[in-house]
Amino acid sequence: MKKTYIVYAILLLTSISNAQMLDPVTVTATQNPELKTDEAVLPVDIINKDFIEQKNITSLHELFSHTSGVDVITAGPGSVMPIIRGLSHEQVLILVDGVRLSDERPGGNHVLSIDPAQIDRVEIVKGPGSVLYGAGAVGGVVNFITKKALKGKTEEFKISGEIGLSYETNNNTKKQRAQINASSSKLNFYVGATNKKSDNIKTPDEDLKFSFYDGYTVWGGGDYSYGNWNTEINLWQTKADIGIAAPRTFLNDYYKDEIHTMINGKVSYINKGAFFEAFNLQFGWQEHNRHRIRKPDATKLVDIKVDKETKTLRAQFILLPSQIHRITAGIDMFDEELTSTRIMDGFPPAVGKFNGVPVMAPSSRTGIGVFAQDEIAINHKFNITLGARIDSIKAKTDGAPPPYFLTSAHSDTDTALSGSIGGIYKLNEHTKVYANLGRAFRAPTIIERYYSGPHDGPAQDQGNPNLDPEESVNFDIGMRFKGKNYRTSIGLFYNKVDNMIKKILTNPSAPISTQIYTYKNISKAELYGGEFDGIYYISDEFSTFGSMMFTKGNNETTNQPLTAIPPLKAKYGINYEREINNYYLLLELSAESAMKQDDTGEGEKETPGYTIANFRVHVSHDNGLSTSLSVENMFDRVIYDHLSYAWQSLDYASIGRNIKLDVSYKF
Repeated sequence: MKKTYIVYAILLLTSISNAQMLDPVTVTATQNPELKTDEAVLPVDIINKDFIEQKNITSLHELFSHTSGVDVITAGPGSVMPIIRGLSHEQVLILVDGVRLSDERPGGNHVLSIDPAQIDRVEIVKGPGSVLYGAGAVGGVVNFITKKALKGKTEEFKISGEIGLSYETNNNTKKQRAQINASSSKLNFYVGATNKKSDNIKTPDEDLKFSFYDGYTVWGGGDYSYGNWNTEINLWQTKADIGIAAPRTFLNDYYKDEIHTMINGKVSYINKGAFFEAFNLQFGWQEHNRHRIRKPDATKLVDIKVDKETKTLRAQFILLPSQIHRITAGIDMFDEELTSTRIMDGFPPAVGKFNGVPVMAPSSRTGIGVFAQDEIAINHKFNITLGARIDSIKAKTDGAPPPYFLTSAHSDTDTALSGSIGGIYKLNEHTKVYANLGRAFRAPTIIERYYSGPHDGPAQDQGNPNLDPEESVNFDIGMRFKGKNYRTSIGLFYNKVDNMIKKILTNPSAPISTQIYTYKNISKAELYGGEFDGIYYISDEFSTFGSMMFTKGNNETTNQPLTAIPPLKAKYGINYEREINNYYLLLELSAESAMKQDDTGEGEKETPGYTIANFRVHVSHDNGLSTSLSVENMFDRVIYDHLSYAWQSLDYASIGRNIKLDVSYKF
């Protein structure tokens, strides 16, 4: 154990994430489009499309793994739920182009319907983001910003785009993608699509049953500018058959024709430098249609449909009352409506009684929030950001006949005040210190309040309509360093969560088929840890990089560890970059190490540590042609992911060696 810590300490001191030397700007952190990431009072990571292409990232699992402090819970290639600092599910707010993604993620192996081919950039804010975005941003915010047509310089349309093909050996993945843009100075259009088909994942021991994917995503939209005004509309739809890891004896477990559709639009006014600098009105509409089929054996069938419609509206304005103040204020609203059906054939009475009973009775949730934030430039060295928000969220259900546990209508309203104050101080031209204190709030979801019946195991889940909202107080402190040939940051956090919601087994002595897991508020929980990442340029061509994250979580009521806490992880490696004539070449040799996770929560297994090695090469030409080749888990090591449902519940190892090839052409 001591040797392992020594290795990590050496990495901490000598390898310094795959960050760019130039600081990108972040829109998500404060809604300030000119704010650089190293000027934010909370840690922010940006992953852009160039990084995605050069690293040959083909899944959301891979995408999140490149950010310190972020991990994922998985149950197959389509079931990916990000964890930020030990908080996951609905404790992490997911946005698409700034619009809240409609998704019911607590307690099950649910799907996140975004394809990396859609993504222009991802902004990840680590720490509470409740002031700007409302309930759910307890652990942080993930904002997927999708690819769009860039504005042209003249009124004449210019056609551009990209086509690409990729293949992965491990699960025989074949993927095609394309996007075409028509751009002018005032009017722009774009349309894109990707199609993906893959077989089951191969581990070094065996195939991971029901880990296939077969589906497509299409997207498109446009915008029009006139003077200081701009209007835009964007839409996308994903439709796929998505496998979910299941016991080896099962005949099937997958989402059939999973469909997620989103339309969002925005009207914006910008008059840079004026007292009334900006205004935008943004709306969103989504429909998520789930259809899950499970066949434990030839005599049994579970067929569940869940349809959820979500509408969102956000109005926001920016005022510059003086040279030192920048005020962002507004109001946002959302409305969710959910219906479901369930068929259960061939089961004994204890479970079969749920045949024809909805997993959730017709239910809805509506919310409204009012917020204000002020960015104050005290002087050229010291900036403060402070804000406050009040939210009110009402959940209600119609109830359903027995054996559904709520047989009459029920409603509940949660109201809370959130706020934050943070600052960043420039010690010198190379060093900045930041700190932030924030209070966040999360109202219970429809699943947590109203779900009833068997879920992903033989036991039953049951909602709790009397849940209290989660409320947290989070403190961040850290330093950022940037010089001519290096850039690095180190940060620490502490998060105290009151009324944390967890599934609790209420009758452990009962037969498994009649055991009930109920969503309950545990009194208090605390999470703490730290992150480190950076890059050091040895020469014009060689650079070394590394990142590390450490998280601990504890249920203070029982004095037991929380579940789904990532082990200590480190990523490190060396890059070689060079421009040769009209070619750009990137070579990367990297490794990922995870310590043994024996600090386990209720029902969790210990997970052994591991180290795997990866190799990547990326070549691109000025004519737009590029090729990427990756070899991941080069030595086909048997590894176990502590956050994998396939490991924790089914004893499956993680993916083995995978060779990926991607060829694309931009025009």
